Amino acid sequence: MIIEGKAFTRSGIQHLCIKVSEDGLIEKLSKVDCRDDIKYSFLDKGLVILPAMIDIHVHMRDFKLSYKEDFYTGSAAAAAGGVGVIADMPNTVPRVNSIKILRMRDETASRKSIVDYGLYYGVPDNEDDVNGYEEYAVGLKIYPEDLHRREVLDKILQYNSLKEILTVYHPEDPSLIGDAHPLKAELKAAYDIARGSPEDLKPHLTHISSGSTYRIVSRYGRGYTVDTCPHYLFLYRDCYNSRYYNVTPPLRSRWVMLDLFKTFLDGYIKIISTDHAPHTYEEKLDGINGFPGLETALPLLLTLFNKGLIRLSDVISLYSRNPARLLGIDHLYGSIDEGMYASLTIVDLFSEYKVDSSGFYSKAKHSPFDGWRVFGRVIATFIRGKPVYMDNEILIKKGIGLNIKRIIREFPYIQDK
Repeated sequence: MIIEGKAFTRSGIQHLCIKVSEDGLIEKLSKVDCRDDIKYSFLDKGLVILPAMIDIHVHMRDFKLSYKEDFYTGSAAAAAGGVGVIADMPNTVPRVNSIKILRMRDETASRKSIVDYGLYYGVPDNEDDVNGYEEYAVGLKIYPEDLHRREVLDKILQYNSLKEILTVYHPEDPSLIGDAHPLKAELKAAYDIARGSPEDLKPHLTHISSGSTYRIVSRYGRGYTVDTCPHYLFLYRDCYNSRYYNVTPPLRSRWVMLDLFKTFLDGYIKIISTDHAPHTYEEKLDGINGFPGLETALPLLLTLFNKGLIRLSDVISLYSRNPARLLGIDHLYGSIDEGMYASLTIVDLFSEYKVDSSGFYSKAKHSPFDGWRVFGRVIATFIRGKPVYMDNEILIKKGIGLNIKRIIREFPYIQDK
């Protein structure tokens, strides 16, 4: 199969024929005419083939919360947003913090997901549920309430350090959170985490809401990475202060938002995630925390590109290449190269439209960005060479998504790919 179009590669945008093998890998990139063998052609003005995006922080809900979202609707939302890999958080009902539940989670995702996926593991109640969890999970998620569970936490951190397993922190000090989740709770947790983590740990602080959090980690930590979310870059509490806009951590003041945005534009924040957190609209009006984000993140980034604030290469680094590197899959995802998976998204870079959440594939038919005018419409998404989304339609049945831990086992890490 051959996909033709203007593709964004390490050498820039080039008119290419992308030959895809039966196992979904890019077999050959060619600049020569291959029209007789083309199956999919994207040559209209403004269309560009990008590596599919990778979202390291999503909540697919499912299990007993499937009325909010499940792996099919959530992965369909991902595909519609140009996202080819999602990494699911463990605060489900039941919680994913035992090997038994982790296996159930993997089985559920494998039956329903139409994009590839990773799973995070929660800090277990039983310390015997530590050994071997990395067979199914791409990393561990530590919530604020876990920070005081020192006996189990210390054991699993040492385990993660020994095994070089990704450890993701929600940085808020539980003793300072209260009802308001003040910024000092985030800053104190960032300081304590940076100063107190074991050597050789692979630590990541997720959904930071302040540029000061980055500066603390960069000063006191070693080898730390951070991400932030679009809502912290674009929204602030002074203006967006109804119960609908509740999120954890909360939206900050306009000045904190502007400082975070400057930190982002200066290139210090290397990863964007959505913290895709679907709820019913009624729950949101009651003040429950979180927003859906999978179908708006890429257009928001492409809007920044269209406004000249970031480069297209920055969009790819923030939402594809660097997330792939963090998850240890950058030898297969995150760029368009021979030997990589043909997990691709085709976007109309300059198409301007209004966000309309009523058309979301997510069960959460609302968005803090409803009505915003954005640039960069997702036209199609391919997962390992399979077209799963095209022209506003899902094209494939449930269950083609693979656990990236299985993929990593089949394709061991290649140094400096």
